[in-house]
Amino acid sequence: MDNTSAILFCYAKAAGQLKKSFVGDKINLLFEQNSLSDLWTLIFKEPVPAVPEVLLAKEIEKKALSRFISQYEFFISQFDNPPLVLTTPLRRYEVENLKEICDSLAANEKDLPELIDLHGKTVLKTEFWPDIAAITKDTIYDWLNTAPKKEDQQHFEFKLDLQLVQTLWKSIQSCHGDNKQAHIKLFKEEFVIKNVIWALRLLLYYGMSREQIIDNLFYVTEAPDASDPVAGPAIKVLDYDVENYSDWENWDYAKFLNPKVEGEVWRVNPAWIEKSSVLNVKNRAYATFHQNPNEDVALVAWFKLKSFELNCIRTAVESLRLNVGSQEAMTILGMDSEKREKE
Repeated sequence: MDNTSAILFCYAKAAGQLKKSFVGDKINLLFEQNSLSDLWTLIFKEPVPAVPEVLLAKEIEKKALSRFISQYEFFISQFDNPPLVLTTPLRRYEVENLKEICDSLAANEKDLPELIDLHGKTVLKTEFWPDIAAITKDTIYDWLNTAPKKEDQQHFEFKLDLQLVQTLWKSIQSCHGDNKQAHIKLFKEEFVIKNVIWALRLLLYYGMSREQIIDNLFYVTEAPDASDPVAGPAIKVLDYDVENYSDWENWDYAKFLNPKVEGEVWRVNPAWIEKSSVLNVKNRAYATFHQNPNEDVALVAWFKLKSFELNCIRTAVESLRLNVGSQEAMTILGMDSEKREKE
């Protein structure tokens, strides 16, 4: 189909799928199940496979991810020439696969690890395992041409994550008008917060210097500096006093801060910011989906919503496997009672 027809067709399909998804009021149902078998039946509406409990937990996560990828690839297949901004999000799972490959190589494992099935939509040539140079040859990952050592794993993973963020940003630059602005807002709100949380953790828990922290931030321009759209806000908060609430109260994302309690010493809490901002990404994606039915940004918003659903499913699986209470599990997701009432 031409792009306009494809977007309208996919939007109708995506809207129908969201009504059946666990991204709104139905999230609660995931945490009301008494067993992994009940959870399987709730999610997939089909007979539970005859496998041990431990394997069933893995199968739920695997099947949920596979279904999500298949649904998104179906959308992309409707376009004669799918926009780059729609095909790029799937690289997130390509990067995850490449990390798994690097982990196995660093551990000197003999067999190719189990990878996420992208149904052929990948540039990685895994048939050349264990030759990492051949696996990444003539791809955007061809800089990764030697097997990393264990001590270098974190460095390589950061480079892969940074490359993904920059690739996503570049794909947005090919968009135009209101559609482009909607893409930028959806992207920035997520990655600015990720950077801020990471910067604060490096500062508070690892005692890194300002220069070291900046070197570990995501950025989308030429360098991680104050003018960068996603690094800039994180660099700015490095100038704030971590124990002075007045420095933070007018911050653009002050609504995610841990509250100041009268008579108690206040200190900015990155874990609190992370938990309280989880729903912001979901709610922003939900609003973007409904406000842009004629634009491809709606499908990227759908991708983010379904990613949130996957995280909820994984958390529900773990809560059942580890016998964690439903309230505690939902709190991990930032879905405490107060936030649910606000939603």
